Amino acid sequence: MKIVVCGLGYVGVTVAACMLRKGATVVGVDVNSQKVEIANAGRSPVKEAGIHEIFARARAESRLTAATTLGSALADADVVVACVGTPSCGDGSLELSYVSSVAEEIGMAVRHRSSQCRPLLCLFRSTMLPGTMDAVVVPKLSEAAGEPPGHRYEPVYNPEFMRESTAIADYFNPPKIVVGERFPGAAQELYGIYDGIDAPVFKVPFAVAEMVKYVDNYFHALKVSFANEIARLALAAAVNPQDVTRIFLSDTKLNVSSYYLRPGNAFGGSCLPKDVRALGAFGRKHGVNVPLLHSVIASNTAHKSFVARLVLARAPKGSRILQLGLTFKPDTDDLRESPLVELAATLLEEGYDLSLFEPDLKPEQLIGANLAFVRANLARLPGLLVTDFGRAAAKADLIVLGKAMPGIKLPTGKQVLNLYRL
Repeated sequence: MKIVVCGLGYVGVTVAACMLRKGATVVGVDVNSQKVEIANAGRSPVKEAGIHEIFARARAESRLTAATTLGSALADADVVVACVGTPSCGDGSLELSYVSSVAEEIGMAVRHRSSQCRPLLCLFRSTMLPGTMDAVVVPKLSEAAGEPPGHRYEPVYNPEFMRESTAIADYFNPPKIVVGERFPGAAQELYGIYDGIDAPVFKVPFAVAEMVKYVDNYFHALKVSFANEIARLALAAAVNPQDVTRIFLSDTKLNVSSYYLRPGNAFGGSCLPKDVRALGAFGRKHGVNVPLLHSVIASNTAHKSFVARLVLARAPKGSRILQLGLTFKPDTDDLRESPLVELAATLLEEGYDLSLFEPDLKPEQLIGANLAFVRANLARLPGLLVTDFGRAAAKADLIVLGKAMPGIKLPTGKQVLNLYRL
């Protein structure tokens, strides 16, 4: 198999090395002549464990060449991998000129390929925001090639999940393989370039694959910032942050797990809002700057507003809305700081004909802080509750599913908005 790699930075060089290790012939392309000279000398242009030896062996076997332009390299290639940079602009947006240029160059080269060749697989691995493949890459490829994808070439978005210093090991032992394609099957199993690699494979639309890469990096940055803020707070309390972290990480049921990582409604209840505020107040008292912690309540408030707008957009004012769920989570009657209570209050303020179905709640049994919260935030609660779900659902213009209700069968033909699984 012949593979052309455009861009000899950390990602491109690693891809080239890994393909060479699998026995492919590789042509590396980079506008930087110094990188090209280094590669042609059988050395790695970047510092990465194991690559120098692979490059040296491949050069000796005449399976590695490098050039500053594509030239005729794609005439008989099976795959081209674009690994060009997408640096930040001054406002934080991405500079896509390199991606656009390489897409155009690849498209022009497609014109000179024999029609007898199988479609050139065009893998883009540059980190790009959702929509870039559809709005930039594919149009530029199509324009330059003089024809749409499918017959002579096929664009694919295949993000990388490698870390510098362990890149080769990460390539052959990835946490996942994500393939963004135009339609199911368009990527044609990537011509087998991942054969022999044991990892879950996700074949998804372009935008999903593009977004996954950013979600990963955002979460990694979030984890580092979270751990460092906790350390600062712990030190302010004369607590060893390593002891705290060791105990925190031992919990793989709730802490280091998929719990609380499914997009849905905002958080509420008697613990999370109160404790986040308390920890923030502790930081302020001790002069500890914890901007991530202080942003949590603001983010939660923003999400409650977002959810309310979703509901308002689904039904004109005056519509009959049946809201399923009022407590902050299933199988409890705790209403304290429940986002569903706030949502109900908002819908009433906006003039909707609201009914509430909440099998976890018996108003006559509310006491203490729970009762006080309802009186302060939803005094009309007793008159809004319904017990006959079927009858209420039949009258509703919109059913809002606020939390999981496994025993409830939603009627067909009704507009339903699920808030606990966005």
